[in-house]
Amino acid sequence: MKLFASDYDGTFYKHNRQKGEIEANIQQVGKWQQAGNLFIFATGRSISMMQFEKRHRKIKYDYVVGLNGAVIVDRDDNILLQEAIPNQTAREIVGLIEESGIESYSITDGFKGYVRAPFRWAHKSGLWLKLVGLMTRTYHLSKAQALTLPVAQIAVTMPSQEEAVAFAKQVNDQFKGEATAFANLVHVDIQALGLSKATGTHFVANKYGIPKNQIIGMGDSFNDLPMLEAFLGLTLPEAKKEIKDVADGIYETVGRALEDLR
Repeated sequence: MKLFASDYDGTFYKHNRQKGEIEANIQQVGKWQQAGNLFIFATGRSISMMQFEKRHRKIKYDYVVGLNGAVIVDRDDNILLQEAIPNQTAREIVGLIEESGIESYSITDGFKGYVRAPFRWAHKSGLWLKLVGLMTRTYHLSKAQALTLPVAQIAVTMPSQEEAVAFAKQVNDQFKGEATAFANLVHVDIQALGLSKATGTHFVANKYGIPKNQIIGMGDSFNDLPMLEAFLGLTLPEAKKEIKDVADGIYETVGRALEDLR
């Protein structure tokens, strides 16, 4: 049995994707699973956001390692793991975000929470409106309410990837020993200390006794680096040089990697 762990945004689902690409990926996931292998998503997204993708894009998976390893669920949404940032640390991180003048950020336990975001109504598609509806339903708490939950992740949106990298470094320096921050495209994902997509993937692999040499991780951004370093690491042609330098291989799509490695 092999385990394939794929990032979602920018890897499995490219937002400037070619027609039919995600459908081809989904088809190859099915063949991978039929061959007796496990397929998981290791993503910075919340579980509620991945549940949305499951309903509307019909994606397939055995497990989701959400919020960079902070929450893990199986295909039936049973929670296997949920780790939180200490509440006092979470409040201090939110204070730093607001002092830095960052417009958009969210606080979540993986399923519900708080979001501050100036919505841009440039997109008018039905799917976009459904996504806004999801955010309204799941991120309906006040900031104070969200900070009383087990805070699995605080996420911020920056104007550029370079600024995301810089802010992630600032958080890691200021909260060393208390939390972990990763740059994820133009976002910064902050979760409990020591968590990553690699730790979450290890957690699932250990349930099945899958050895390290049978685990493949594929991703395109800085929050994927622990996973790419820990296992056979794959990335995409459009990934930054820092990601390619770590990867063992480059594939155009997840589907092509699955087909080749099956």
